[in-house]
Amino acid sequence: MAKRGVAGGEPIPLSRFGALVAQLESVVASARQKPPDALLCFDLLSELSSALDEAPKDTIQLWQRKCEDALQSLLVFGACRPVRRLASSAMGRIIQKGDAISVYSRASTLQGWLVDVKRADPMACAGAAQCLGEIYHLFGRKITAGLIETSNIVGKLMKYHEDFVRQDALLLLENALEGSGGGGSGAAYLEAFRIIMRGGISDKSYIVRVAAARCLKAFANIGGPGLGMAELDTSMSCCVKGLEDNVSAVRDSFAEALGAILALAVNPDAQVTKGGKKQNASAKKFDDGIQKHLILPFVKANGANAKKLRVGLSLSWVFFLQMIHMKYGTLDSELQNYAVQVMEILQGNGSPDPHALACVLYVLRVGFADQMTEPTQGEFLVFLGKKLESSNYSAPTRVTTLRILSYLLRSLGEVPSEFKDILDNTVVAALSHSSANVRVEAALTLRALAEVDPTCVGGLVSYGITTLHALRETLSFDKGKNLNHELDSLHGQATVLATLVAISPKLLLGYPARF
Repeated sequence: MAKRGVAGGEPIPLSRFGALVAQLESVVASARQKPPDALLCFDLLSELSSALDEAPKDTIQLWQRKCEDALQSLLVFGACRPVRRLASSAMGRIIQKGDAISVYSRASTLQGWLVDVKRADPMACAGAAQCLGEIYHLFGRKITAGLIETSNIVGKLMKYHEDFVRQDALLLLENALEGSGGGGSGAAYLEAFRIIMRGGISDKSYIVRVAAARCLKAFANIGGPGLGMAELDTSMSCCVKGLEDNVSAVRDSFAEALGAILALAVNPDAQVTKGGKKQNASAKKFDDGIQKHLILPFVKANGANAKKLRVGLSLSWVFFLQMIHMKYGTLDSELQNYAVQVMEILQGNGSPDPHALACVLYVLRVGFADQMTEPTQGEFLVFLGKKLESSNYSAPTRVTTLRILSYLLRSLGEVPSEFKDILDNTVVAALSHSSANVRVEAALTLRALAEVDPTCVGGLVSYGITTLHALRETLSFDKGKNLNHELDSLHGQATVLATLVAISPKLLLGYPARF
């Protein structure tokens, strides 16, 4: 069986793809009297997607216009979300595999429908928006001229009461932003930013707030076109506020957005001006962004939402570090410069806050250590070790540093010679610290050292036993303030010996003779 061409010329061979398009046309034609069955549409679109993978380009082009029209009609009649997703995906793929020139007319048709429609079925508007978003995702750089119209459409859809319509409107905006790559007009980007900030980030529905946060991240990914430092600063402040949201998905989305925007702010060369051009070398760098948006909110966090805010800021730190390393090319050896700023968070605390310690450790491990190559991890180990020599280090900061030293030692599987040179003045010296938490953590660091390099166990045991004997002989209650120091040293040496005893059965060289 075959169908005549549009002009009545040669018949069009009815391939599997063509047969599925004909079935889709039949479903759409029946939809005027009765809404199509969602399961039937889902199965049909799934088969159509499979046929697209197998059909040659010539066959797709023969049926492309009919298929596009049927898919759009199905969407504007109103369809459930799974059907909308499949239909939108099929629309993008058929243009991609067929004649790509139709992207202009199809995008224009969808925009025209969304502009002209007064108060249509919410599912129809959501379907058209999702389909247009898919087209922008695949062909955004070809249709940047329509970006201002798309921004206006998003503003119109944001007035709908149905949250899924507002969500799909912002997902359309996200796809339009990322698809355009920063090549649209400045007015379009400013309008998009205004829509996000005016209603999206404070929407009563959490799914809309998540979509708004993703739009802010999309802005950062394309270089923040049309936005100055004031807009970037405002968006980061809103992201910090979003980290206190009651819904974890919202907090995670704003954390990711904050990290991405801050990474852009400290890399002015990557910022885009009007017309998709990069900023010149004199562009202002947002130097105090880390202090203002990552450190101060963490230090000042209190009340019921303090833990949520700290966790969100920790995630933002990690996203920030990943972005500057993977997207903006910061060398892993340069990442350690930010480590000092991370540990500044704990400097003001006299006593360890377990939750704050856990957050900082997460940043140091995932944001720094896990991104580094093995040689850089060795350099980072020595860098952190030397920080312990400072007398200004607070007890929580020392605990954090010693814990990450243990992690680095186990990751490396060896002890760099430079670290051995500073061991006595750093980790061993910490065994006499006035804080019991520091002493215990120093003992655990030496245990990690012994696990990595069993040859040092004998020396550690000999030093510990000798020191214990000396302290026992000289300990006197008449020493006043020195008594506390000697008791701390006694506790530290006893603790490290206990940790070594605990791991001795696992050591390759067995028990040291002095045990």
